[in-house]
Amino acid sequence: MSIIATAFLKKENIIFELQTLNISNEEREKLLKMADEIAEVRLIDLILERLEKKDKELFLEQLESGASEVFIEFLREKIENIEVVLARAAKVLENEIIEDIRSLKEGKND
Repeated sequence: MSIIATAFLKKENIIFELQTLNISNEEREKLLKMADEIAEVRLIDLILERLEKKDKELFLEQLESGASEVFIEFLREKIENIEVVLARAAKVLENEIIEDIRSLKEGKND
């Protein structure tokens, strides 16, 4: 999982909801990993939507290099209130995932 998803997705509530499902630990781990991957894609997509083309390329290079301090500072310079933007998006995603887990418990398939 990327540093961005790790920093902003609060998994405690997701883990709690997963514990309520009648599934194996291995299945829980797979679902949690999927949540991490979804968060990574969504948050990176959100960042890319807000950057100019030249900045997108630079950001992706920095992300790939793993220089988190560098790209976080870069994002602060390019996107106003980036931490707030990412925290809100992560909270929305967390709520969506929890709702999906609850619908599994109730046997709903919307």
